[in-house]
Amino acid sequence: MKAPLLACALLVAGCHASDADAPPTAATPPVPVSARFVTDAQGRALLLRGSNVSGRAKSDPLRSPGLTDADVERMSRRYGFNLARYLVLWDALEPTAGAIDAAYLDRVAADVARLGAAGVYVVFDMHQDVYATKFCCDGAPPWAIRDDGLPFKLQQLWAANYLQPAVERAFDNFWDAAGKDADLQQHYAAAWKAIAMRFAGDPHVVGYDVINEPSPGSDFDVVEALTRTSPEGGGKSRSFDETKLGPFYQRVIDAIREVDRDRWVFVEPRYGAPANGSPTYLPVLRDPREGAARVVLAPHLYSAMAEASGKYLPGDATVATWERERTAEAARQGGPLLLGEYWAFAWSAPGATPFVEGLLAMADRMMIGWAYWAWDAGDASGSSLWSPSGEDNPAVDTVVRPYARAIAGEPVSMAYDAATRTLDVVYERRDAVSGPTEVWIPAARVYPGGFEVTLDDPKGTWSTTFDAATGLARVEADAATTSHHLRVAPRP
Repeated sequence: MKAPLLACALLVAGCHASDADAPPTAATPPVPVSARFVTDAQGRALLLRGSNVSGRAKSDPLRSPGLTDADVERMSRRYGFNLARYLVLWDALEPTAGAIDAAYLDRVAADVARLGAAGVYVVFDMHQDVYATKFCCDGAPPWAIRDDGLPFKLQQLWAANYLQPAVERAFDNFWDAAGKDADLQQHYAAAWKAIAMRFAGDPHVVGYDVINEPSPGSDFDVVEALTRTSPEGGGKSRSFDETKLGPFYQRVIDAIREVDRDRWVFVEPRYGAPANGSPTYLPVLRDPREGAARVVLAPHLYSAMAEASGKYLPGDATVATWERERTAEAARQGGPLLLGEYWAFAWSAPGATPFVEGLLAMADRMMIGWAYWAWDAGDASGSSLWSPSGEDNPAVDTVVRPYARAIAGEPVSMAYDAATRTLDVVYERRDAVSGPTEVWIPAARVYPGGFEVTLDDPKGTWSTTFDAATGLARVEADAATTSHHLRVAPRP
């Protein structure tokens, strides 16, 4: 199609069916598009957007997320997700010290294969909450709980359990890599090495999220977590990040790289204040692989004000402060950024929808991926995207939206206007990148009257195909044009 001086348009009625969505591949691209983006085998920048899969694994005896074929279909086709942040549990992986449960990894591999066949990438998340099941929640196996016999009393407020003496001591002993319990981190790194060895060649696996919400133990600063204020210089939060968490991440990265040189390694800030918008003090992590580093900063975003009050107040500055701090930290680390968890606590809470809309606009502005918490249907918190009966909850209309998920060039900007249902994506050509730009379009949900795809390429030619089965529009742009402005909008 020859592009006129004005933007060309391809109406949905005139789109051509394309082949079924091919399984994703995360092989090493020849040249990274940019240090700011995870890239695929063709060098395209990926925006990974999806869900945590899933909270059910925490209580299941086999630590299985209970993923069904219907779940995979809903995730990939109805919601357009291309990411599963997949929970793995240390107590299932290494139930006996030094013994990896191969049957558990087999079950995980089966889920990965099903997700990958549907076009969904997997990031493994070694999940923990309040250290271990013994203390109410999930994470470490019994043999790895070193609480020195200190007391624990279950607290009504979930987060308050982190402040119990036994939990603080268990974390303190875990972080003390040179003390009497130094074997804990050695086992943990070896457990990750076992996962990496199993999935190093799996094209559906993007990478490994080293630990979920690492708690500082007795270094936890309650005042900072609630108010975003800390002593000048960062106080004990800085000390924890620099002397404990950073070296721990480096130890695990080095272990993974012994068996997997290519998957991305995801690291999270400490639990608490950073999710509410406070700064982190992680040192710059070194990736020993050849070529560009593959370390992703994967923070969470939760409003402490909303959690405490049960509503989202107009003065809640969580999103704005989070954006400012995370942008600076990603630049310092020199790698991509992924929002590993967010949710609305309860979609019925006052202000929940505009809060999440602002959060999603921020993610578009920053051009980062995200994973919604969580996939479980009928979650008691009221945050679920769908009900046990299989019906979509109203939340879906906020979270499910068009986005460019594979960009054939250097991404410049992306913005979605929910009021006009218009998606704008700007990117620049890069010679090392091949393949089409892929945009997921929820045609029936967002564009019941049809839509058009336009590309402002006055000097070149371009073409688009749309696969109604997968919801993917594939845009091929002329190599003679250096800058592309892609738009998806309702048909006039």
